[in-house]
Amino acid sequence: MYFPIGWPKYLSLPQQNPSSPVYVVSNRDRSLFAVLTTNSLCLWFCKPCVQILSFRRSENSVAEFGVNQKGEWRPDSSMIAITTSKGYILFYKLELDDSVGNHQCIYVQKDGRQSAPRRSAGDMFSGEGIPALKLTQLSYILVQDGVISLLCIRDELLLTTCTGVLQRIRWDGGSNGRMSVSVGTIPFSTDLQFSRASTVQDTSIVITHIKYSPLLMGFAVVLSSGQAAFLTVTTLKFEPHQIQGVWAQELTNATCVAINHKYRLMAFGCKNAEGVVYSIEETTGSLLVSHHLKISSKDYPDASHVVGAVSGMKWSPDGCALAMAWDQGGFALWSVFGALLYCSLGGDYGLSENAFQHHSLHIQSMEWGAEGYHLWIVSSPTSTLCTSSQKEDDHSSYGDLMQIQLVKSALTVNPCMTNHEHLFLQGEEKLYLNTAQNIWQSSGSVMKSSPPRSVTRQASQCLGFLSGSKQWQVITVPQTYLSGNWPIRYAAVDSSGQCMAVAGKYGLAHYALFNRRWKLFGNETQEKDMVVSGGLTWWRDFICLACYNVVDQRDEIRLYPQTSKLDNAFATVTKVPSQILLLNTFQDVLIILCTDCHVMIFTLNRKNTQPNATVEISKLQEVAVASFIPHPASVAAITLTSLRTETVSSKSRSLPSEAESILMNVSGRLLMFQRDRSAVVSKHKDGKQKPFPFHAPVMVASSVENVWCTPRTNSSKRHLLEALWLSCGAHGMKVWLPLFPRDEVSTHGFMSKRIMLPFRVDIYPLAVLFEDAVILGACNDAVSCDLATSAGSTNIVPHLTLERNSQIYLHHILRQLLRRNLGFHALEIARCCTDLPYFSHCLELLLHEVLDEEATSKEPIPDPLLPRVVAFIQEFPEFLHTIVHCARKTEVALWHYLFSTAGNPRDLFEECMLSGKLDTAASYLIILQNLETPLLSRQYATQLLDASLDHNEWELARDLVRFLKAIDPSEAETPPNVPPLTRATSSVSKYPGGTYCTPPVTPEEGDSNAFVFGPTPVRTRNVSGTPKDAIKTKLKATRSDPASVGKRNSPSKDESSADQFFIDILLARHARKLLTSYRLKDLGCFAANLEGYHLVTWLRKERLRAARVDDFVSALKQIHIDFHWPLPIYSLNGRMGGSGLVSSPLLDPGLLDGLTTSEGLTAGASKDGLSPTRLIGSLSLSDTSDSLSRHTRDVMLQPQISKDDVISQTVTEASDTSSAVGDNVSMDQSTSMEATELDQLSHELANKGPPQSEVQLRYFFQMMMEAECLEWALIISVVLRDSMGIIRTVNTASFTDTQIEIVGRMREGVSYLERWAETECFGYKPFFNAIRSQIQTLNRIVEQNPLRSRLSLSRSRSCSLEKEDLNDTNGQGNYESETIQDEQKVNYPSEIQEEEKTGYDCAIS
Repeated sequence: MYFPIGWPKYLSLPQQNPSSPVYVVSNRDRSLFAVLTTNSLCLWFCKPCVQILSFRRSENSVAEFGVNQKGEWRPDSSMIAITTSKGYILFYKLELDDSVGNHQCIYVQKDGRQSAPRRSAGDMFSGEGIPALKLTQLSYILVQDGVISLLCIRDELLLTTCTGVLQRIRWDGGSNGRMSVSVGTIPFSTDLQFSRASTVQDTSIVITHIKYSPLLMGFAVVLSSGQAAFLTVTTLKFEPHQIQGVWAQELTNATCVAINHKYRLMAFGCKNAEGVVYSIEETTGSLLVSHHLKISSKDYPDASHVVGAVSGMKWSPDGCALAMAWDQGGFALWSVFGALLYCSLGGDYGLSENAFQHHSLHIQSMEWGAEGYHLWIVSSPTSTLCTSSQKEDDHSSYGDLMQIQLVKSALTVNPCMTNHEHLFLQGEEKLYLNTAQNIWQSSGSVMKSSPPRSVTRQASQCLGFLSGSKQWQVITVPQTYLSGNWPIRYAAVDSSGQCMAVAGKYGLAHYALFNRRWKLFGNETQEKDMVVSGGLTWWRDFICLACYNVVDQRDEIRLYPQTSKLDNAFATVTKVPSQILLLNTFQDVLIILCTDCHVMIFTLNRKNTQPNATVEISKLQEVAVASFIPHPASVAAITLTSLRTETVSSKSRSLPSEAESILMNVSGRLLMFQRDRSAVVSKHKDGKQKPFPFHAPVMVASSVENVWCTPRTNSSKRHLLEALWLSCGAHGMKVWLPLFPRDEVSTHGFMSKRIMLPFRVDIYPLAVLFEDAVILGACNDAVSCDLATSAGSTNIVPHLTLERNSQIYLHHILRQLLRRNLGFHALEIARCCTDLPYFSHCLELLLHEVLDEEATSKEPIPDPLLPRVVAFIQEFPEFLHTIVHCARKTEVALWHYLFSTAGNPRDLFEECMLSGKLDTAASYLIILQNLETPLLSRQYATQLLDASLDHNEWELARDLVRFLKAIDPSEAETPPNVPPLTRATSSVSKYPGGTYCTPPVTPEEGDSNAFVFGPTPVRTRNVSGTPKDAIKTKLKATRSDPASVGKRNSPSKDESSADQFFIDILLARHARKLLTSYRLKDLGCFAANLEGYHLVTWLRKERLRAARVDDFVSALKQIHIDFHWPLPIYSLNGRMGGSGLVSSPLLDPGLLDGLTTSEGLTAGASKDGLSPTRLIGSLSLSDTSDSLSRHTRDVMLQPQISKDDVISQTVTEASDTSSAVGDNVSMDQSTSMEATELDQLSHELANKGPPQSEVQLRYFFQMMMEAECLEWALIISVVLRDSMGIIRTVNTASFTDTQIEIVGRMREGVSYLERWAETECFGYKPFFNAIRSQIQTLNRIVEQNPLRSRLSLSRSRSCSLEKEDLNDTNGQGNYESETIQDEQKVNYPSEIQEEEKTGYDCAIS
């Protein structure tokens, strides 16, 4: 609840002969601090932190009485007593200095709101200015036996001597010898009822440390023997014969003690660097261990051997935090029941050797500041930032007195905030808010009151904490209010997180985020006449608070509207008989707790009166709880709730929930008062029925720090909203969960209606998101910063930062329910949370924790939980994903235990294939690669590769190709080396069908994220990630890891060539499938994502087979669909709609500019995975082999291509004609546009598709021309309505040795396209009219070339090309028989074998 923040403040002591401070102690209201040095006494004011006076003792006084050691304030702050090293007690009187003007103030606040500081008569140091004080020494007394410890009890001082005597001394210096008692005369026992008391026989034992608690009616003491005890008395007189001691059992190394009055706890520090906290058992009076304070190895390894014994302990003013310091340096903050809030060990203090020595804070004394916003620390000189030489040069730059600033949760003093779902912290002058709605606010703009309406509350909140918004809304309280009302005592935020209210010493102020304005009292007198004493909260748009009226001297309940001015004229006031300690609201009901131990319940009714709304407050009920609580100050929180021990069916609850119970946190014990609905109640005079009385309380839980419940209702998540969430410090969290019966009619009478489930958390909870199954907290860390000193050196000063953290708790609840065989209820809760975006992660956490606990257990588990967890996860579609991701994040040695329950990974892989979950199947391939032989892994990878190609999963296909290439053929039959299971269980069954040898293998060091695709598995934990990223990482590790490569036997050239040949056949088969189905865009994505796939080379080989086009109309339609290219619209003026594209270069500069802004890029690139940059960079237009065609060359698209480049890229011989056309077009582009041409341009733009598609189509056109696939080039030119492309294609067919079949199909295809355009798509008619001359050229080519001669020519040429293709596969001529034998060995699919035999026939069909 308390978190250090910012820089530590170092306070120097300006003296002529400085000496190190040794002790610090504050007065009762913590406004003045006395800092003792060895020879002086300095008084400091709290806010602003300035020194008021310094009293220096003379050298003779120091020589006579000794140096200062400890001090103690009188309760009215009028005197200070100081003990010395020679057994003296010096008494100093403190009073106002009348010689100083400004109303006896050395500093006066000037803010324009008051004329002079006002000082109350009861406390002369409680004024608004800094008082001018003077200090005089009154008297001294000598304690012959020496003083060890000093304590103030009302009007007397209690001191312990070196002879073991408890002596009482009055403030006037007189001794009360009759009330003195020796330790040897006090009877000690283990309890106050049954055990026999005995005295301490060793006369050398003395009391070394003592603390007093008025609420506990006794003293907590530490003896010199290391034992600890609690001294209790029966009356307030503390007579010696009434004192009786109770031992703190099993404690023999105690060093110090601190008492928590509110929670009735005693914390003892020990020599082993730990702390032990005891509570008092109410019936017998014995001391029971509540919890231990121990730094875990996760927070700081081996802390007990580094920091030494506990040197001091101090509870915060509200009792919600404990500061603990060690002898060897360092301190920690703990919550009231032992949760670690902060530890100074392990911070970032630089890399120097003496960094820890300089920053470990060897604390001699510490004291909490006002409201716990500061921690004053006196440290030894070895822990300061400056060395001794620096101190001699500049002793005033740093001192041994320092202040640590802290912020605390509003729950510490205002527990009514537990029904909100925001992180809200308060500092001395700032508020820190972190809410989910903050992500909807734009930085620098006015804050809105709510998220957009299109986003629901749950969605916006879920997105809020998922987005990682750890930025705090820091709201500074105006100095106008703080100047006279520091410190902030109470703070509250409304349910929307938009309105905040604070209350300080007097009055209150509130702030609205939506307009960024504070509202203060316009009348300062009204502000000073009210003191908020019992907290404040928001009810709708009203501020509800409990206050004390200074003028009328009475306690009141007030409600101020948020929309009106802050004035008593708009307030609703209700008197109460006694002081209010706590208040809270539940829907339209207000509950308060008074000092007379009475609980009052009021109803609130909003009245929409004009001009300002008002509230009608009516007293509903009053309950006396004096017999159930030891003291009203022991009540930490009170609230109303609709929860009951018996759950109600959903049918019987249609209206909003009523207040059924009172929850009261009494010193950490949660009491529940339920209404007695069986009682007979009377009616009021107005005829209304009186409310039902309450039963005697039942204790729900113990060690409770905070309680969360919500009045909201949601039928879909009743379990989470009707549960009670408890924070229990070191014991973690607990949830009181409702169990709704299956059958509303017949239920088991013995079955409980609610169940308490404990679970551990890694953060300190400050808020609970009920419907999102998330808890929110805060943490801080120390970062170093270089600080230059005046001496010229550089020191490292730690800076403490504050961050928000969160944790999911759903899997903890599911695990506890499954452990108790309540799987039906666990299934109900899980099903209502399936809409959460991290639900699959919850299932993974559930499985991982159970697997890690059971598989690594050293003892056999009679009733394992893993089978129930696996059966539970099988109820959800995330089962396959959860199993494989959990396996990837655990060690390989635990996989056998996991899959013995979850099933054979081969069966799970097949199930993923059947359900189309290819990414999940890729993850299972990693598992199989480590558990199966490489031969089977290759078989499964081939199957997955085929499926990924069919489903257009290009990135996965690329990674699988790399995976297949990385498999060593020489180790195809080698079984994997899997480390043995470390779990000591008698029998672990293998999963069906799996037989694996598990020789002991020493784990290797390496990257925890890498899984090498080979026979040697990596036995390290893995982090979460996508399957495709995992495969990519592993393949990179395989190629780049020389160690793993060196371990393999170098494979033979024949085996590696066979594998490569098989992969090429598989990819070629899929490429044929895409091309024959006219899926040109998928073919481009296929080639772009497969590394080293030469698409142009393959197209050239397939130009007479797969690349032939039999149906030009279907191919053109498919291109329009795949590339989102609209069909042209017929223009009324009869002009060609695409003439402007004739002269456009292959990649126009404007075309590239449109790629980043057009919608086509986003739609096409993200969906199909084919971006222009990826296509340009990945597709290889030519092969590097010199045996390929002389026309093949590398073609890379450039931002702009000149006219000469366009001409040079054309493979036709008629360069003059092409250049002439291009020149004419360039001249047309350079002319200015007229009005009619603008209309034509708009028409052309309407007929064009996305810029990205145009880039891809033009690139495909260039590739088809390179590969001599003129049919496809012709179709693409028609789609683009590019007459220049038609000219290039026809010229290529005319002036090169092109097969007559291709030209014939081109002519026939164009005729079909013309016929289709005349009947179905009139927009293409102008374009076909424009290219009529090129169509006639095709007809002339076919008529002039006899079929027979062209057939013989093409046959011989095709055969020569096929020979080149076969020689290109590693140059092996008689490879067919060896390949077939190898295929039979690896069980290649029969259709692939058939493809290999028939796919490269030279004959033309």
